[in-house]
Amino acid sequence: MQSVTLSDGFQAGPFALLVQGVLSDTAQRHGDKLPGLRSRLGLIASDSQEEITLVFGDDGCLILSGLIEPDLTFCAESELLPRLQTVPAVLGVPLFVSPAGLELMWSLLLHPLRVYGLSLIFINPRRAGRALWDTARLVQLLAGTY
Repeated sequence: MQSVTLSDGFQAGPFALLVQGVLSDTAQRHGDKLPGLRSRLGLIASDSQEEITLVFGDDGCLILSGLIEPDLTFCAESELLPRLQTVPAVLGVPLFVSPAGLELMWSLLLHPLRVYGLSLIFINPRRAGRALWDTARLVQLLAGTY
């Protein structure tokens, strides 16, 4: 069984397929699991305006079309996730001072990452905290291992 799947009937666009591929590769490196993630994260590709929601749970991820009740939503260029995979990690911590990490930071300066939904901190701090924790954990899982 795949740990990263598209929802039934979802006509996936290029961004959704890219995200599915990146998350599948990441899960494969971690025993075909995305351990410990339980949030709903929205992603918007700023270059194509394609919107998806990642629903994490049971060590896997379901990708939905559109933004469906995300805990947090991130808007960035579609290249961000594949670039995160090129950042080396030491003892599980992404090494952003590496050449790949510095290139990623430069890219983020030119095309900033936008985060929506941070007001959830005031409405449901536990849910917001979990989403922020899962985001940090996802970055850690995405980073390459050295």
